[in-house]
Amino acid sequence: MRGISRRGFIKGCAASGLLLGGCKDGDAPGGETPATAAGSPPAVKKPAATDGRLVVLGFDGVDPRLVEKMLSAGLLPNLQKLAREGGFSPLGSTSPPNSPVAWSTFATGKDPTEHGVFGFLRRTPKSYLPGTAPYTITGPRFGAEKGYTPPSAVSRRQGPDFWNVLDGAGVPQSLLFVPYAFPPPGLKHGRVFAGLGAPDLRFTNSSFTRFTTEPARAGDKDRVAGGRIVRLASFLGSAIETALEGVRGPDKGYLAAPLRLELNQDRSALTIELGGGKQTLPAGRRSQWFPVRFEARGAPPLLGRVRFHVIALKNELELYASPIQIDPASPALSLGGPGAWLREAAAVHGGLPTVGWVHDTSAVNASALPPELFLADLLDTMDGRAELLARELDAGASRLVVSVFTGTDRVAHMFYRDTAKPDLGALGRVYARMDRIVGDTRKRLKQGTKLIVLSDHGFHAFDRMLHVNTWLEAGGWFKRSAKGAEVKFLRGVDWQKTRAYALGNGQVYVNLVGREGQGSVAPDRREAVLAAIEAKLLEVKDPKTGAKPVRAVYRVAENAAAGLQDRAPDLQIAFAPGYRSSWETSLGGAPVGGFLADNPKVWCGDHAASDRPETPGILLSDAGLAVKDPDLKDLSATILTYFGARAEGAGRKLF
Repeated sequence: MRGISRRGFIKGCAASGLLLGGCKDGDAPGGETPATAAGSPPAVKKPAATDGRLVVLGFDGVDPRLVEKMLSAGLLPNLQKLAREGGFSPLGSTSPPNSPVAWSTFATGKDPTEHGVFGFLRRTPKSYLPGTAPYTITGPRFGAEKGYTPPSAVSRRQGPDFWNVLDGAGVPQSLLFVPYAFPPPGLKHGRVFAGLGAPDLRFTNSSFTRFTTEPARAGDKDRVAGGRIVRLASFLGSAIETALEGVRGPDKGYLAAPLRLELNQDRSALTIELGGGKQTLPAGRRSQWFPVRFEARGAPPLLGRVRFHVIALKNELELYASPIQIDPASPALSLGGPGAWLREAAAVHGGLPTVGWVHDTSAVNASALPPELFLADLLDTMDGRAELLARELDAGASRLVVSVFTGTDRVAHMFYRDTAKPDLGALGRVYARMDRIVGDTRKRLKQGTKLIVLSDHGFHAFDRMLHVNTWLEAGGWFKRSAKGAEVKFLRGVDWQKTRAYALGNGQVYVNLVGREGQGSVAPDRREAVLAAIEAKLLEVKDPKTGAKPVRAVYRVAENAAAGLQDRAPDLQIAFAPGYRSSWETSLGGAPVGGFLADNPKVWCGDHAASDRPETPGILLSDAGLAVKDPDLKDLSATILTYFGARAEGAGRKLF
């Protein structure tokens, strides 16, 4: 059955004794908020002194089917109580239902064709080079002629975010770890701690380091997806001097901080010295934060902090170093503010991580961090963020508090196979932690405060993958520069003979004359190419499973707003559950051989290119729900109108 019908969802929950709030008696299922003219600023008014407060809790990637299963077993008592007293429904996500797109819709109340974020990655049409879609981060530059250029970050999202509108109306706010609110807004009346989007001190999404005495094997590399491998000589009973690498410096080598490691005689403990800090740890223990300082002539120091997991000591040394966090006391890029508040907030719970991709999935995929330690870190980070949330609620300074937890998404990526277990295994533990956070939050709410709990999308298994460029090649739309040539990052492509190419999660582009740098398809032939690719994608059948990997194909660029057509993909593939575009496709690759393959990674759950009707999030509110089919874009309208501001777009008032 495609999608999750509200009727089916209600029946499932009712069977477990859960009464849904749904529409209030006498309320129409619309509740539309008047929209202003496109492009005009929204009208705002100063909120009255009697206006209530609003708390929004976001739990990235929580799936309504898994919630229903745990509710039926009585494992989420706080969510069950909230649903009975208010309202509970699936929440329509975006197309595609992935976090950059969905959280941008949450912020603006607009579809991706309006806000201009179409996925995790984008391409530059003239050069075909991939880059991040929601924002552009540029690391520091060390030039002999131009001197030092500091790092910078620029948002690529279109349309006003609701927090900027409310800030203009003087509404005090706390934005805690809101995904893709980056660069963080400089609110005059608010507190901001940046979330997903904030880079590490290498100015990457996140990049770990694995130190090991294990000898390299044939084919091993010192650079892996999301991390670096440092091979060490055996040093039992003595110390070894090595280094923790940072960003590239003036001579194109990496800036480095001296690191000293000493393994004691019986291999029971490792002493780590870095940046003036020194800690001795047994196997299985995580360190406290170490200060990190990178220096280059003619430039200010780059300050950060890092912590280590001692994975193993007995046979070979295995030491995991986290992504290097930007120091909140002296940030190389803004992490939010005000500064004094941010420094205090970042010190909560022994020091909160500052990198946006805070749960290191890449290290698990690379076998640098065992899954059980990943899960322990994830739960600890949830606890730390919950502690900061509690402080903000108790302080009572903000009329709007938005706090987002991404651990619920990351655990599903890495442990989705646990959904076969009666208690959902690792997912069950993290969902239970979510439930506890909701319960603790409700206890702190003052009278008159409303609560919204939501997730931006659901989840599916990721068992098989489609090499989209390889499939396009088989159909004659994509051509390598030479037979068997390696294609990565869209390099190694014969553009004069290529009519279409893929990049990102399920995104297909026509190699269009006048748009692409080496376009081969005339504008009057574009429709024929799109129609042919669309029809053939829907016919693909997996010989291993007998299933059709592609559920639907959507036109995007032709529906995008003025100024966004060249940025948008021409087609968005929506995959059936169990399938996704391949890891290689995501970065513009085209492996030689067959176009369908097993997913080889620990990362076994996904949603990034799933079909919107099959991948809703969840929505709960203690105020009930006045709309029968709530959608993610309704959240911005609801928040704005709650504080007396007028919302743009088609979003509706939920209560």
